[in-house]
Amino acid sequence: MDIHDDVELIMLGLWLISVVGIGILSKVHFKNKRLEQFRNPADNLMKSYVHLYDKENLSSDQKINRIGNAVIDGLEAKGFKLNEQEMQDIFREVAKEMNAQQDTQDK
Repeated sequence: MDIHDDVELIMLGLWLISVVGIGILSKVHFKNKRLEQFRNPADNLMKSYVHLYDKENLSSDQKINRIGNAVIDGLEAKGFKLNEQEMQDIFREVAKEMNAQQDTQDK
């Protein structure tokens, strides 16, 4: 082996590292893009339903359940598959949004 073979082996190693790195980065990028595509419709649906159900005479728990179920149904209609943790997060965010809206109305 001479110096040219060593250089070619080093270049091959660097090329393999860059291919693996690009694969990892693209997977992270597409995962974040999917989460962003999920978050935007969920946020928009949640805010619109909070405003819609705000005018009804229901208890806060009933409003949270109706809004949460409507948001989940809307997301599933758009093709998103939700697991149990994501559903619980939606209900938590609905409660947080309702509290924030209540705080702005109280001021």
